[in-house]
Amino acid sequence: MPVDSSSIFDAARSAGARKVMETTLGTAGLREKGAGILARAVFCARGSNAIFVSDLKTIIDRLAQGDIGEGQARTAIWESLKALGYTPEGGFPDAPPGAVPPAVAGTLQDLSSFRRRDLIVRTQLQLMRGAGEQTRGHTPERLRTHPGWEFIRIEDRDAPRNWEGKAPTRQDPIARWIIAGGEVSEGSKMYALKGDPIWGELGSYDNFDDALGVDFPPFAFNSGMGWSELSASECETLGIAGPAGETPDEWFQSGPVVMAGKLPLPTPQISLKGVDPALIEAFKQATGAKERAGKPLTMDYSDILEESIARRAEIYQKANPDYDPEYGKKP
Repeated sequence: MPVDSSSIFDAARSAGARKVMETTLGTAGLREKGAGILARAVFCARGSNAIFVSDLKTIIDRLAQGDIGEGQARTAIWESLKALGYTPEGGFPDAPPGAVPPAVAGTLQDLSSFRRRDLIVRTQLQLMRGAGEQTRGHTPERLRTHPGWEFIRIEDRDAPRNWEGKAPTRQDPIARWIIAGGEVSEGSKMYALKGDPIWGELGSYDNFDDALGVDFPPFAFNSGMGWSELSASECETLGIAGPAGETPDEWFQSGPVVMAGKLPLPTPQISLKGVDPALIEAFKQATGAKERAGKPLTMDYSDILEESIARRAEIYQKANPDYDPEYGKKP
């Protein structure tokens, strides 16, 4: 699938922000670490060697930046494993005895196999792109102009992956969407507002055995699924609402929380159409409002609002010494 430059930038920015986490755990054990940790870490099941995981992060960073291709990334992983003395039967030489079960050469459990290296490269890159798309799509401006996501297939599958739910068994993305709590519209369309809990449910370990513990694509190993932004007019036409029937504005004003934290408030605006030009100029000078590009006489004044909120928070904190502004925030 072609990748545009903005997608590469998003992936690179997300890749660079993640930390290294070496572990002897398998996939099931990694899930016990918690989705919030894994979404912000470069990790590899059975990747117990810190040097290897550090090499892996460097490789994925370069791949996300477009410096190397997927084939070069797979080769670089193999070279790192070889240099560190990895074998499928014994793992890494410095791993505690028995910490990582022996693997059959050539299987997915073998870190050096083509299948495993290909899975690592594709999954890590897809996660970085998905996280980058989420970051870009959750800015105040994008929330205002494009408040929704549509759940779509972005990679063809001769036989779509068995997206198996724990109970009951389901075989396709539409069924998984329903298990996650979504409704399918006419034409098998699946969509929801940004920040809707359904995105987290799609990637939840509690719902699906192959989930990745994230609230952005690809949601699960080898899913081939992604999302596409829906404009405000499309959301209105489709009647897309929040979990309790909220309009997009009501939903975002409620402060929905995603794994990366609270969604920002859409940029405050006011229309000054029909107002005397002299009054408009006086308003701009008094408030610091800026005219929106491409929308004459529509003013943004988010900076003023943020300053006002910060000033009131400072006053409140002085009046209430036990006030903790960090209380209730996600780590």
